[in-house]
Amino acid sequence: MAGLAPLLFYPFIDPSHVQGTALWEWSAVGGPTIQASYELDGLGAVGVAIGMLYGGAALIATTRVNSRSALLRPALLLNAFILMTLAVTDDLVADTVVLGALAVTTTFAALLVSPAPAVARVTAYLAAGVQGFVVAALLITRFGGASFRFEAIPPGSVSPGVILAATIGAALFAGLYPFVPWGYRQDESGERESLRGLLAMPAGVGATLVLLRVVGITRIDVSEIGLPAAIPDTVKALALLAFAFALWRAWRRRSRSRRVLVLTIATLALVLFYPYLHWSHVVIVACLLTVAYAAAVSLAQPDQWPVTRYVVTLAAAWIGIAAGTPEAVAGSLLVLAGGALAALAEAFWMPPHRAYIAMLASTTTIVSACLGVALGVLAAPDPVTVVLGLIAILAVIALELVHVGRRLDVAAAPPDLAATATLVAFLTAILVAILAAAPIVDATTHAFGRPIVDDLGTLTTTAAALAILGAALAVVAGALRPFLPDTAPIAARLAWIVGVADPVPFAAASFRALERSATVASTVFSLFEQRAGVWLALVLIAGVVTWAVR
Repeated sequence: MAGLAPLLFYPFIDPSHVQGTALWEWSAVGGPTIQASYELDGLGAVGVAIGMLYGGAALIATTRVNSRSALLRPALLLNAFILMTLAVTDDLVADTVVLGALAVTTTFAALLVSPAPAVARVTAYLAAGVQGFVVAALLITRFGGASFRFEAIPPGSVSPGVILAATIGAALFAGLYPFVPWGYRQDESGERESLRGLLAMPAGVGATLVLLRVVGITRIDVSEIGLPAAIPDTVKALALLAFAFALWRAWRRRSRSRRVLVLTIATLALVLFYPYLHWSHVVIVACLLTVAYAAAVSLAQPDQWPVTRYVVTLAAAWIGIAAGTPEAVAGSLLVLAGGALAALAEAFWMPPHRAYIAMLASTTTIVSACLGVALGVLAAPDPVTVVLGLIAILAVIALELVHVGRRLDVAAAPPDLAATATLVAFLTAILVAILAAAPIVDATTHAFGRPIVDDLGTLTTTAAALAILGAALAVVAGALRPFLPDTAPIAARLAWIVGVADPVPFAAASFRALERSATVASTVFSLFEQRAGVWLALVLIAGVVTWAVR
């Protein structure tokens, strides 16, 4: 519970005592010095608490598996410290540098717990994610500015291109679909590999907090933010030709034709409806696909739920950010805090009755926070965002309840244990909401720039009602489990869906194509360098001959 200390003491901290410009410095040889500024605002306090909880969960979880290296625990501890540094850093360029450091430590930790193909994908996604934030910073420089501090960046300089670049970078860090680095197959599962979701969570949370700060610079309704530029007619024609070719392949029943056809249909639909899409639509659809893929994986392979639950938590938080209302963002931060608390609770080995109580309490906290996100989504001004957001967040709630129903055995639990677990779950959800209330309200006001207008009494009543509803849903899900049909036939069908929707083969093919193109380009340049004089003379002779003929 020490991880909740930043939330507990935040209302009593004087901000002038925890801000400055000398947290760390970095400079290249002969280049400028980057001096990070920091401030423990509400979002920073939430990030520090989440970093402490995930760091503690990772360290405790390593005691239950056989590690191949003594460096695993120090790497996980360093990962948590970097996340806490990122949470309190309020400069975009400095945040990008810290994200690079977080990517390095995450990759190193992945080397110790995952097979080489998965580590290669993680490395590629994190490296590309850092470049996304670099592009966002470069796009901001087009409009000028005295500083990259978030409070000093003019709202007009944050264009849709800036938000899209930061979104792509954060999605690569968070592992949202289709940027899923883990292959849920037998060759990438095992005892140590159960840590893979936990060790990647600090990177996903850190990138999400930076994205929240970038989006918070804008002063328009988040659900009304459009996508950059327009798609040329030539691209539309190419998408139509690709669709026709994929349709022909499917008609000829070529190998992997169905996957190619689905991909081309999605691409053609995106191209045609691009002018009508908002940034929030794209983000929520990506979150919905992430939840659907996680549902297929976890129901087909129930032992993978502890891994997929982390990315489902991030998807739920992203839904609230895409909705753009302060209530939805507050619910998103509560989801992240609840997920961190759940990870810490499940890292311990407990007797069955204590595990029952901890499981019900963690699920109630997450479900209650998701209900808060749903209430915030209802206040979004864009109707398409409201519909998509409700579908996505209800899918998250349903998936959480299905798995808590699968894991809880209410019929075998004594009545006094069930009553005690329900009471503890309600009190835990209320405690997290109370502790996080002050920093989250400050985060929505300053970091996100959109204050919550409800008074304290309304917020307290809403939090209590959501906690009661969340506890009731978790208990009902466990009670209904004996009456539900066997999921084995469904799991067999979902296994086929997982195989079709698995984005890992596509990513591996993309990496191989990139490697092949780089190899060919390197060979060409090497040949040119070796025979530069011969090639230059040949070009000159050909030019002279052509001029003489004319």
